[in-house]
Amino acid sequence: MKMRSVITRTAYCVVTVLILGAGLRCARTGFVVEKYPEDFYVVPKLLPDIRNNDKVTFLVYSDNQAGWRVKEKFLNRSNWTSWKMVMVPFYQLYLFGNGLWGFANWLRHVPDYGKKERIMVRDAIYAEAQKTGVDFILNIGDLVTHDGRRPSHWATFLKENKAEHPLLKEIPYLPVLGNHERGNDTTYGFSNFEAVFGYPRFYVVECTHGVLIVVDSNLILDQYQYIDDDVQEELFEKWFVSGEDAKERSWLEKQLSLYDKSFKIVAMHNPPISFGKHHADWLEQSNGRNLLEKRQQLLKLIGEHGVQVVFSGHDHLYQHSVLQCGDQQRVHLIVGGGGGATLRGGYDPEVQMKYQQHFVNEGLDVSLLNQAMIYHYYCVQVNASELVIKVIEVTMKEEQPTSLVEEIRIEKTVKD
Repeated sequence: MKMRSVITRTAYCVVTVLILGAGLRCARTGFVVEKYPEDFYVVPKLLPDIRNNDKVTFLVYSDNQAGWRVKEKFLNRSNWTSWKMVMVPFYQLYLFGNGLWGFANWLRHVPDYGKKERIMVRDAIYAEAQKTGVDFILNIGDLVTHDGRRPSHWATFLKENKAEHPLLKEIPYLPVLGNHERGNDTTYGFSNFEAVFGYPRFYVVECTHGVLIVVDSNLILDQYQYIDDDVQEELFEKWFVSGEDAKERSWLEKQLSLYDKSFKIVAMHNPPISFGKHHADWLEQSNGRNLLEKRQQLLKLIGEHGVQVVFSGHDHLYQHSVLQCGDQQRVHLIVGGGGGATLRGGYDPEVQMKYQQHFVNEGLDVSLLNQAMIYHYYCVQVNASELVIKVIEVTMKEEQPTSLVEEIRIEKTVKD
């Protein structure tokens, strides 16, 4: 009888904690503009006027959001199977301590992990920008942790990059909507994004020899099911690839046709091709209807209009793949989610071959050239003769904090 009473009281306490935790989490949802003074949350809209520049340099990174200690330090299986479990005394207590601390913060909905890595990448990017004299920085999404509907999550990003550091105040900073910004929730998610940056979901940056086209891939892969399936179909045809019977071409088709440049770059958060964890996103029916067909249409459009590079994030590692479109056109698909979020390892060769076969079955000629579990950013240069992408790893080594991973050179194609 006494045991049953103890169990009942324990269950009651657990339920109470969960209810209180849920209450705390719900209470934090709201508009950024309602929580912070304007000088704190507004990032200057410094879209660079580089239309007539013969040479443009910019930096690219993504996925710099804070993480959850309970997930990365306690629930992560690799921590429990590491050599430290046997060799380091009281390591189990350390993990349990992280679990309890992280669970408490999860209930409060306060991310509490990865700051050291985020600051490391931020400082490296700022130093590169000062040294190179870049025209702008492009962040390909997941600026905030988990839920952009919550002002407290935007506060972390703004505090680290604006209030405590001049990055956002000194250098034009161009954002791309990631899934964590929750842009498909227009009541809170997109409203917060718009209040902070003032940028639309889709926009274009033009220079003399190149064009950067930013798109919101969340309208294709609706991870949190904010959009009705029929509406999602309409949005895909409106913004990405118009249907055969459409009276008007899609926004992306118009931009790709309008800008007759030597170099064309598309930036989107979700990778159209991935050999990492998010390979499965395009197979998940809950993300949207007919996703494999939409991917086919999107990649065909990109290939037909001479796009050389697609930058994306979402997978927390570095990947470089090439899609062959016909005999001449090659599209470099570059996934870079090493901006400070917890890294996710690449898969073993057997899994990569499995994914490769998936692409073959879809009729996609894709080759994986490089994959690395590293924190990193890109330095991109566009001039009259070539587009150069330098992939830079960031570490905490004092003697060599950054190093070149690879350099991708794409020469101008001579038109007949």
